Amino acid sequence: MGTGGWYRRETRLPQTRVLGRACAALVLVCGGLAPALGAEVRIVSPAPGAELVGLVEIKATVSPQPGEKLDQVVVQTSRGDSVRMARQFGDTYAASLDTTRLRNGRQALLVICSAKGADARLNYSDEAWASAIRNWMAEVAVTVANPYRFFWGDLHAHTSYSDGAGVPKEAYEHAREKAKLDFFAVTDHSQLLTFEEYQDVIAQAEAAYQPGRYATLWGLEATEGTGHLCFYMSPTPRLPSNLDLLYRAASDMALLGHFNHPNVKPVEGQPWRDDFQGFHHFPMADRAIAMVEVRSVEEEAAYIKLLDAGWHVGAAGCQDAHDRAWGAGKSWTVALARELTREAMLDALWSRRTYSSADRNLQLTFTLDGEDMGAQIARPAGELVSVVVAVDPDAEQVIEQVDWFVDGQIARTVRAGRPEFAGSEPLSFPPGRHYCFVRVTQMDGRMTWSSPIWVTAYG
Repeated sequence: MGTGGWYRRETRLPQTRVLGRACAALVLVCGGLAPALGAEVRIVSPAPGAELVGLVEIKATVSPQPGEKLDQVVVQTSRGDSVRMARQFGDTYAASLDTTRLRNGRQALLVICSAKGADARLNYSDEAWASAIRNWMAEVAVTVANPYRFFWGDLHAHTSYSDGAGVPKEAYEHAREKAKLDFFAVTDHSQLLTFEEYQDVIAQAEAAYQPGRYATLWGLEATEGTGHLCFYMSPTPRLPSNLDLLYRAASDMALLGHFNHPNVKPVEGQPWRDDFQGFHHFPMADRAIAMVEVRSVEEEAAYIKLLDAGWHVGAAGCQDAHDRAWGAGKSWTVALARELTREAMLDALWSRRTYSSADRNLQLTFTLDGEDMGAQIARPAGELVSVVVAVDPDAEQVIEQVDWFVDGQIARTVRAGRPEFAGSEPLSFPPGRHYCFVRVTQMDGRMTWSSPIWVTAYG
Protein backbone atom coordinates (compact mmCIF):
# COMPACT_ATOMS: atom_id res chain seq x y z
CA MET A 1 0.00 0.00 0.00
CA GLY A 2 1.26 3.49 -0.87
CA THR A 3 4.02 2.28 -3.17
CA GLY A 4 2.57 3.83 -6.28
CA GLY A 5 1.11 0.54 -7.51
CA TRP A 6 -2.54 -0.30 -7.38
CA TYR A 7 -4.12 -1.49 -4.21
CA ARG A 8 -7.62 -2.77 -3.55
CA ARG A 9 -9.28 -3.18 -0.18
CA GLU A 10 -12.97 -3.77 0.47
CA THR A 11 -14.78 -2.37 3.49
CA ARG A 12 -18.43 -2.58 4.47
CA LEU A 13 -18.53 0.65 6.50
CA PRO A 14 -21.46 3.00 5.85
CA GLN A 15 -19.19 6.05 5.93
CA THR A 16 -15.75 7.27 4.89
CA ARG A 17 -12.86 6.07 7.04
CA VAL A 18 -11.79 8.63 9.66
CA LEU A 19 -8.15 9.01 10.65
CA GLY A 20 -6.72 10.16 13.99
CA ARG A 21 -4.88 13.46 14.60
CA ALA A 22 -1.47 11.94 13.85
CA CYS A 23 -2.66 10.90 10.39
CA ALA A 24 -5.18 13.54 9.27
CA ALA A 25 -6.41 12.57 5.86
CA LEU A 26 -6.68 14.13 2.47
CA VAL A 27 -9.33 11.94 0.87
CA LEU A 28 -10.29 11.36 -2.76
CA VAL A 29 -13.75 9.83 -3.04
CA CYS A 30 -15.32 8.20 -6.10
CA GLY A 31 -19.03 7.45 -6.06
CA GLY A 32 -21.00 5.12 -8.32
CA LEU A 33 -22.29 1.61 -8.97
CA ALA A 34 -19.82 -1.28 -8.84
CA PRO A 35 -19.83 -5.05 -8.78
CA ALA A 36 -18.38 -6.96 -5.85
CA LEU A 37 -14.82 -7.13 -7.25
CA GLY A 38 -14.44 -3.37 -7.12
CA ALA A 39 -12.24 -0.87 -8.91
CA GLU A 40 -8.46 -0.66 -9.01
CA VAL A 41 -7.30 2.59 -7.38
CA ARG A 42 -3.84 4.06 -7.81
CA ILE A 43 -2.30 7.37 -6.66
CA VAL A 44 -0.13 8.74 -9.43
CA SER A 45 1.02 11.91 -7.63
CA PRO A 46 2.23 13.02 -5.19
CA ALA A 47 4.85 10.32 -4.69
CA PRO A 48 5.33 8.55 -1.35
CA GLY A 49 7.25 10.78 1.10
CA ALA A 50 6.75 13.90 -1.03
CA GLU A 51 7.00 17.31 0.62
CA LEU A 52 3.98 19.40 -0.35
CA VAL A 53 4.16 23.19 -0.58
CA GLY A 54 1.65 25.62 -2.08
CA LEU A 55 -0.61 24.49 -4.91
CA VAL A 56 -0.18 20.79 -5.68
CA GLU A 57 -1.67 18.64 -8.43
CA ILE A 58 -3.39 15.54 -7.09
CA LYS A 59 -3.65 12.82 -9.74
CA ALA A 60 -5.16 9.36 -9.46
CA THR A 61 -6.35 6.57 -11.69
CA VAL A 62 -9.56 4.69 -10.99
CA SER A 63 -9.96 1.66 -13.24
CA PRO A 64 -13.53 0.36 -13.03
CA GLN A 65 -14.38 -3.27 -13.55
CA PRO A 66 -16.72 -4.19 -16.42
CA GLY A 67 -20.19 -2.89 -15.67
CA GLU A 68 -19.04 -0.23 -13.17
CA LYS A 69 -20.20 3.35 -13.49
CA LEU A 70 -18.39 6.10 -11.51
CA ASP A 71 -20.31 9.24 -10.62
CA GLN A 72 -17.59 11.63 -9.43
CA VAL A 73 -14.14 11.96 -7.89
CA VAL A 74 -13.41 14.60 -5.24
CA VAL A 75 -10.49 15.58 -3.02
CA GLN A 76 -11.55 15.90 0.62
CA THR A 77 -9.04 17.45 3.04
CA SER A 78 -8.58 17.03 6.78
CA ARG A 79 -10.33 20.41 7.16
CA GLY A 80 -13.41 18.92 5.57
CA ASP A 81 -13.03 20.85 2.31
CA SER A 82 -13.87 19.06 -0.93
CA VAL A 83 -12.51 19.77 -4.41
CA ARG A 84 -14.02 17.97 -7.36
CA MET A 85 -11.52 16.21 -9.60
CA ALA A 86 -11.81 16.47 -13.37
CA ARG A 87 -11.40 13.52 -15.65
CA GLN A 88 -8.34 14.16 -17.80
CA PHE A 89 -8.29 11.15 -20.10
CA GLY A 90 -9.10 7.49 -19.82
CA ASP A 91 -9.22 6.54 -16.14
CA THR A 92 -7.07 9.49 -14.93
CA TYR A 93 -8.53 12.17 -12.63
CA ALA A 94 -6.78 15.34 -11.40
CA ALA A 95 -7.35 18.42 -9.23
CA SER A 96 -5.30 21.26 -7.75
CA LEU A 97 -5.09 21.28 -3.95
CA ASP A 98 -4.06 24.36 -1.96
CA THR A 99 -1.91 22.83 0.78
CA THR A 100 -1.59 26.15 2.62
CA ARG A 101 -5.08 25.40 3.96
CA LEU A 102 -3.74 22.28 5.68
CA ARG A 103 -1.73 21.93 8.87
CA ASN A 104 1.99 21.27 8.48
CA GLY A 105 3.40 17.85 9.28
CA ARG A 106 2.95 14.27 8.19
CA GLN A 107 -0.35 13.46 6.52
CA ALA A 108 -1.95 10.43 4.88
CA LEU A 109 -3.32 10.83 1.38
CA LEU A 110 -6.02 8.33 0.54
CA VAL A 111 -7.82 7.62 -2.69
CA ILE A 112 -11.13 5.99 -1.87
CA CYS A 113 -13.52 4.57 -4.43
CA SER A 114 -17.01 4.07 -3.00
CA ALA A 115 -19.54 1.89 -4.77
CA LYS A 116 -22.90 0.26 -4.16
CA GLY A 117 -23.55 -3.47 -4.24
CA ALA A 118 -26.15 -5.40 -6.20
CA ASP A 119 -28.62 -5.45 -3.29
CA ALA A 120 -28.89 -1.66 -3.52
CA ARG A 121 -29.82 -1.88 -7.18
CA LEU A 122 -32.72 -4.15 -6.34
CA ASN A 123 -33.93 -2.26 -3.28
CA TYR A 124 -33.55 1.49 -3.23
CA SER A 125 -34.43 1.97 0.44
CA ASP A 126 -32.11 4.00 2.66
CA GLU A 127 -31.24 0.88 4.64
CA ALA A 128 -30.20 -1.03 1.53
CA TRP A 129 -28.04 1.80 0.27
CA ALA A 130 -26.30 2.23 3.64
CA SER A 131 -25.65 -1.47 4.12
CA ALA A 132 -24.35 -1.94 0.58
CA ILE A 133 -21.55 0.64 0.62
CA ARG A 134 -18.14 -0.80 -0.27
CA ASN A 135 -14.91 1.22 -0.35
CA TRP A 136 -11.68 0.48 -2.19
CA MET A 137 -8.67 2.63 -1.45
CA ALA A 138 -4.99 3.42 -1.96
CA GLU A 139 -2.79 5.33 0.48
CA VAL A 140 0.42 7.35 0.37
CA ALA A 141 2.30 9.22 3.12
CA VAL A 142 3.27 12.85 2.48
CA THR A 143 4.51 15.84 4.48
CA VAL A 144 2.99 19.33 4.30
CA ALA A 145 5.71 21.97 4.85
CA ASN A 146 4.41 25.45 4.05
CA PRO A 147 6.30 28.29 5.75
CA TYR A 148 4.53 30.51 8.30
CA ARG A 149 4.71 34.26 8.76
CA PHE A 150 5.22 35.84 12.18
CA PHE A 151 2.57 38.22 13.54
CA TRP A 152 2.90 40.21 16.79
CA GLY A 153 -0.10 41.03 18.93
CA ASP A 154 -1.60 41.68 22.36
CA LEU A 155 -4.67 39.81 23.59
CA HIS A 156 -5.22 41.43 27.00
CA ALA A 157 -6.03 45.16 27.27
CA HIS A 158 -8.44 47.44 29.15
CA THR A 159 -10.20 50.76 28.60
CA SER A 160 -12.31 53.09 30.73
CA TYR A 161 -15.21 50.69 30.17
CA SER A 162 -13.75 48.79 33.13
CA ASP A 163 -10.63 49.85 35.07
CA GLY A 164 -8.46 51.25 32.27
CA ALA A 165 -8.19 54.50 30.33
CA GLY A 166 -9.55 55.77 27.03
CA VAL A 167 -12.19 54.08 24.90
CA PRO A 168 -12.04 51.06 22.58
CA LYS A 169 -11.78 53.16 19.41
CA GLU A 170 -8.61 54.79 20.76
CA ALA A 171 -7.22 51.43 21.90
CA TYR A 172 -7.59 49.74 18.51
CA GLU A 173 -6.12 52.76 16.70
CA HIS A 174 -3.18 53.14 19.09
CA ALA A 175 -2.28 49.42 18.98
CA ARG A 176 -2.02 49.58 15.19
CA GLU A 177 -0.68 53.07 14.46
CA LYS A 178 1.61 53.61 17.49
CA ALA A 179 2.48 50.13 18.76
CA LYS A 180 2.56 48.71 15.19
CA LEU A 181 0.84 45.48 16.21
CA ASP A 182 -0.52 43.00 13.70
CA PHE A 183 -3.43 41.85 15.88
CA PHE A 184 -5.07 43.18 19.04
CA ALA A 185 -8.01 42.57 21.39
CA VAL A 186 -9.78 44.77 23.96
CA THR A 187 -10.78 42.65 26.99
CA ASP A 188 -12.46 44.75 29.67
CA HIS A 189 -13.61 43.18 32.95
CA SER A 190 -16.94 41.45 32.44
CA GLN A 191 -18.55 42.50 35.71
CA LEU A 192 -17.89 46.19 34.94
CA LEU A 193 -19.12 46.13 31.33
CA THR A 194 -22.62 47.13 30.32
CA PHE A 195 -24.20 45.45 27.32
CA GLU A 196 -24.07 48.75 25.42
CA GLU A 197 -20.34 49.14 26.12
CA TYR A 198 -19.64 45.59 25.00
CA GLN A 199 -21.53 46.20 21.77
CA ASP A 200 -19.31 49.24 21.20
CA VAL A 201 -16.18 47.10 21.72
CA ILE A 202 -17.44 44.75 19.00
CA ALA A 203 -18.35 47.64 16.70
CA GLN A 204 -14.93 49.31 17.09
CA ALA A 205 -13.14 45.99 16.47
CA GLU A 206 -15.14 45.53 13.26
CA ALA A 207 -14.46 49.11 12.15
CA ALA A 208 -10.70 48.79 12.72
CA TYR A 209 -10.34 45.41 11.00
CA GLN A 210 -8.18 45.57 7.85
CA PRO A 211 -7.58 42.11 6.33
CA GLY A 212 -3.95 41.82 5.28
CA ARG A 213 -2.88 44.69 7.53
CA TYR A 214 -4.54 44.51 10.95
CA ALA A 215 -6.59 41.72 12.56
CA THR A 216 -8.86 42.78 15.41
CA LEU A 217 -10.51 40.53 17.98
CA TRP A 218 -12.82 41.41 20.84
CA GLY A 219 -13.35 39.80 24.19
CA LEU A 220 -13.70 40.19 27.92
CA GLU A 221 -11.84 39.30 31.09
CA ALA A 222 -13.97 37.05 33.27
CA THR A 223 -13.09 37.86 36.88
CA GLU A 224 -13.11 34.87 39.21
CA GLY A 225 -11.98 34.56 42.81
CA THR A 226 -9.22 32.11 41.92
CA GLY A 227 -7.86 33.80 38.78
CA HIS A 228 -8.81 35.79 35.70
CA LEU A 229 -9.47 34.45 32.20
CA CYS A 230 -9.98 36.17 28.85
CA PHE A 231 -12.51 34.89 26.35
CA TYR A 232 -12.65 36.00 22.73
CA MET A 233 -15.48 36.54 20.24
CA SER A 234 -18.10 35.98 22.95
CA PRO A 235 -21.59 37.17 21.97
CA THR A 236 -22.21 38.31 25.55
CA PRO A 237 -20.19 39.94 28.34
CA ARG A 238 -22.03 37.91 30.98
CA LEU A 239 -20.40 34.61 31.90
CA PRO A 240 -20.68 32.53 35.13
CA SER A 241 -18.55 33.60 38.09
CA ASN A 242 -18.05 30.08 39.44
CA LEU A 243 -14.89 28.64 37.86
CA ASP A 244 -16.24 25.20 36.93
CA LEU A 245 -19.45 26.71 35.58
CA LEU A 246 -17.31 29.16 33.62
CA TYR A 247 -15.33 26.27 32.13
CA ARG A 248 -18.57 24.50 31.21
CA ALA A 249 -20.01 27.63 29.59
CA ALA A 250 -16.83 28.21 27.58
CA SER A 251 -17.07 24.66 26.26
CA ASP A 252 -20.79 24.85 25.52
CA MET A 253 -20.39 28.20 23.71
CA ALA A 254 -17.19 27.12 21.88
CA LEU A 255 -15.33 30.18 23.19
CA LEU A 256 -11.57 30.65 22.84
CA GLY A 257 -10.09 31.07 26.33
CA HIS A 258 -6.88 32.38 27.88
CA PHE A 259 -5.50 32.04 31.45
CA ASN A 260 -4.28 35.42 32.73
CA HIS A 261 -1.26 36.17 35.00
CA PRO A 262 -1.16 32.71 36.68
CA ASN A 263 0.83 32.32 39.86
CA VAL A 264 1.69 29.38 42.10
CA LYS A 265 2.06 31.70 45.12
CA PRO A 266 -0.29 34.26 46.71
CA VAL A 267 0.23 37.85 45.55
CA GLU A 268 0.91 40.30 48.39
CA GLY A 269 -2.11 42.47 49.08
CA GLN A 270 -4.38 40.42 46.82
CA PRO A 271 -7.26 38.56 48.53
CA TRP A 272 -7.23 35.66 46.05
CA ARG A 273 -4.74 33.31 44.44
CA ASP A 274 -4.20 33.27 40.68
CA ASP A 275 -3.96 29.47 40.65
CA PHE A 276 -7.42 28.60 39.26
CA GLN A 277 -8.29 26.33 42.19
CA GLY A 278 -4.93 24.61 42.22
CA PHE A 279 -4.76 24.46 38.40
CA HIS A 280 -7.20 21.54 38.46
CA HIS A 281 -8.01 20.13 35.04
CA PHE A 282 -11.56 20.42 33.71
CA PRO A 283 -11.58 18.07 30.68
CA MET A 284 -14.71 19.57 29.11
CA ALA A 285 -12.94 22.93 28.76
CA ASP A 286 -9.56 21.62 27.63
CA ARG A 287 -10.26 22.46 23.98
CA ALA A 288 -11.63 25.93 24.84
CA ILE A 289 -8.82 27.21 27.09
CA ALA A 290 -6.05 27.49 24.50
CA MET A 291 -3.42 29.81 26.01
CA VAL A 292 -1.78 31.04 29.19
CA GLU A 293 0.33 34.13 29.85
CA VAL A 294 4.01 33.20 30.30
CA ARG A 295 6.10 36.32 30.86
CA SER A 296 8.39 35.49 33.79
CA VAL A 297 9.97 32.56 35.60
CA GLU A 298 7.08 32.74 38.10
CA GLU A 299 4.52 32.37 35.31
CA GLU A 300 6.71 29.67 33.77
CA ALA A 301 6.23 27.66 36.98
CA ALA A 302 2.46 28.11 36.65
CA TYR A 303 2.68 27.15 32.95
CA ILE A 304 4.30 23.87 33.96
CA LYS A 305 1.67 23.29 36.67
CA LEU A 306 -1.11 23.68 34.10
CA LEU A 307 0.60 21.34 31.64
CA ASP A 308 1.28 18.78 34.38
CA ALA A 309 -2.41 18.93 35.34
CA GLY A 310 -3.36 17.97 31.79
CA TRP A 311 -4.24 21.33 30.21
CA HIS A 312 -3.35 21.74 26.53
CA VAL A 313 -2.39 25.41 26.63
CA GLY A 314 -0.03 27.38 24.43
CA ALA A 315 2.21 30.27 25.49
CA ALA A 316 1.02 33.88 25.20
CA GLY A 317 2.60 37.20 26.15
CA CYS A 318 0.38 40.18 26.92
CA GLN A 319 0.64 43.65 28.43
CA ASP A 320 -2.60 43.78 30.46
CA ALA A 321 -2.65 47.52 29.74
CA HIS A 322 -4.60 49.80 32.08
CA ASP A 323 -3.28 53.03 30.57
CA ARG A 324 -3.28 54.52 27.06
CA ALA A 325 -0.06 52.75 25.97
CA TRP A 326 -1.89 49.79 24.43
CA GLY A 327 0.45 47.24 22.86
CA ALA A 328 3.61 49.00 24.02
CA GLY A 329 4.39 46.67 26.90
CA LYS A 330 7.25 44.30 27.58
CA SER A 331 5.76 41.09 26.21
CA TRP A 332 3.84 40.05 23.10
CA THR A 333 1.98 37.05 21.73
CA VAL A 334 3.45 35.91 18.41
CA ALA A 335 1.16 33.90 16.11
CA LEU A 336 2.44 31.73 13.28
CA ALA A 337 0.01 32.00 10.38
CA ARG A 338 0.05 32.21 6.60
CA GLU A 339 -1.92 35.44 6.23
CA LEU A 340 -2.99 38.40 8.34
CA THR A 341 -6.72 37.87 8.64
CA ARG A 342 -8.99 37.39 11.62
CA GLU A 343 -9.68 33.81 10.55
CA ALA A 344 -5.95 33.02 10.27
CA MET A 345 -5.21 34.55 13.68
CA LEU A 346 -8.01 32.59 15.35
CA ASP A 347 -6.78 29.41 13.66
CA ALA A 348 -3.26 30.01 15.02
CA LEU A 349 -4.59 30.66 18.53
CA TRP A 350 -6.91 27.64 18.52
CA SER A 351 -4.02 25.50 17.20
CA ARG A 352 -1.67 26.70 19.99
CA ARG A 353 0.70 27.84 17.23
CA THR A 354 1.97 30.76 19.31
CA TYR A 355 4.84 31.81 21.51
CA SER A 356 5.39 34.45 24.18
CA SER A 357 8.28 36.84 23.62
CA ALA A 358 9.79 39.78 25.48
CA ASP A 359 11.61 40.70 22.25
CA ARG A 360 9.65 42.69 19.67
CA ASN A 361 11.11 40.92 16.63
CA LEU A 362 12.56 37.56 17.72
CA GLN A 363 11.40 34.88 15.27
CA LEU A 364 11.13 31.39 16.76
CA THR A 365 10.22 28.06 15.18
CA PHE A 366 10.15 24.84 17.16
CA THR A 367 9.35 21.42 15.72
CA LEU A 368 9.45 17.86 16.98
CA ASP A 369 9.70 15.07 14.41
CA GLY A 370 8.62 17.62 11.81
CA GLU A 371 5.49 18.77 13.70
CA ASP A 372 4.90 22.40 14.67
CA MET A 373 4.40 23.78 18.15
CA GLY A 374 0.85 23.13 19.33
CA ALA A 375 0.70 19.70 17.68
CA GLN A 376 -0.52 16.59 19.46
CA ILE A 377 1.24 13.57 18.00
CA ALA A 378 1.55 9.81 18.56
CA ARG A 379 4.90 8.13 17.95
CA PRO A 380 6.73 4.95 18.99
CA ALA A 381 8.56 5.38 22.28
CA GLY A 382 12.20 6.37 21.91
CA GLU A 383 14.06 9.37 20.54
CA LEU A 384 12.52 12.14 18.47
CA VAL A 385 14.54 14.99 16.96
CA SER A 386 13.58 18.54 17.86
CA VAL A 387 14.65 21.48 15.68
CA VAL A 388 14.75 25.05 16.99
CA VAL A 389 15.49 28.13 14.91
CA ALA A 390 15.64 31.51 16.67
CA VAL A 391 16.56 34.65 14.74
CA ASP A 392 16.82 38.22 16.04
CA PRO A 393 17.27 40.74 13.19
CA ASP A 394 18.99 43.11 15.63
CA ALA A 395 22.67 42.15 15.52
CA GLU A 396 23.28 43.45 19.03
CA GLN A 397 20.58 41.20 20.56
CA VAL A 398 22.55 38.06 21.36
CA ILE A 399 20.80 34.76 22.09
CA GLU A 400 22.54 33.37 25.15
CA GLN A 401 21.03 29.88 25.44
CA VAL A 402 18.16 27.59 24.45
CA ASP A 403 16.56 25.18 26.92
CA TRP A 404 14.38 22.21 25.95
CA PHE A 405 11.82 21.24 28.60
CA VAL A 406 10.29 17.74 28.68
CA ASP A 407 7.52 17.16 31.23
CA GLY A 408 8.50 20.29 33.15
CA GLN A 409 12.22 19.50 33.46
CA ILE A 410 15.12 20.85 31.40
CA ALA A 411 16.20 17.99 29.13
CA ARG A 412 18.75 19.87 26.97
CA THR A 413 20.59 23.18 27.17
CA VAL A 414 22.62 24.66 24.31
CA ARG A 415 24.68 27.85 24.54
CA ALA A 416 24.35 30.11 21.51
CA GLY A 417 26.21 33.43 21.91
CA ARG A 418 24.99 34.99 18.64
CA PRO A 419 21.87 36.71 17.24
CA GLU A 420 20.89 33.60 15.27
CA PHE A 421 20.54 30.04 16.49
CA ALA A 422 19.65 26.87 14.60
CA GLY A 423 20.03 23.50 16.25
CA SER A 424 18.56 20.04 16.50
CA GLU A 425 18.51 17.87 19.60
CA PRO A 426 17.34 14.27 20.17
CA LEU A 427 14.82 13.99 23.00
CA SER A 428 13.83 10.74 24.70
CA PHE A 429 10.16 9.83 25.25
CA PRO A 430 9.43 6.60 27.18
CA PRO A 431 5.98 5.04 26.83
CA GLY A 432 3.32 7.39 28.11
CA ARG A 433 2.08 10.94 27.59
CA HIS A 434 4.49 13.85 27.49
CA TYR A 435 4.88 17.50 26.53
CA CYS A 436 7.87 19.47 25.33
CA PHE A 437 8.53 23.21 24.92
CA VAL A 438 11.55 25.49 24.56
CA ARG A 439 12.76 28.65 26.26
CA VAL A 440 15.11 31.10 24.57
CA THR A 441 17.12 33.46 26.81
CA GLN A 442 18.88 36.53 25.42
CA MET A 443 22.01 38.12 26.84
CA ASP A 444 20.03 41.01 28.34
CA GLY A 445 17.79 38.60 30.26
CA ARG A 446 14.71 38.74 28.03
CA MET A 447 12.99 35.40 27.54
CA THR A 448 10.81 33.72 24.93
CA TRP A 449 8.67 30.62 25.55
CA SER A 450 7.24 28.38 22.85
CA SER A 451 3.94 26.56 23.00
CA PRO A 452 4.33 22.85 23.70
CA ILE A 453 4.17 19.83 21.46
CA TRP A 454 2.32 16.93 23.10
CA VAL A 455 3.54 13.37 22.52
CA THR A 456 1.79 10.08 23.15
CA ALA A 457 4.65 7.57 23.06
CA TYR A 458 3.56 3.97 22.59
CA GLY A 459 5.66 0.86 23.12
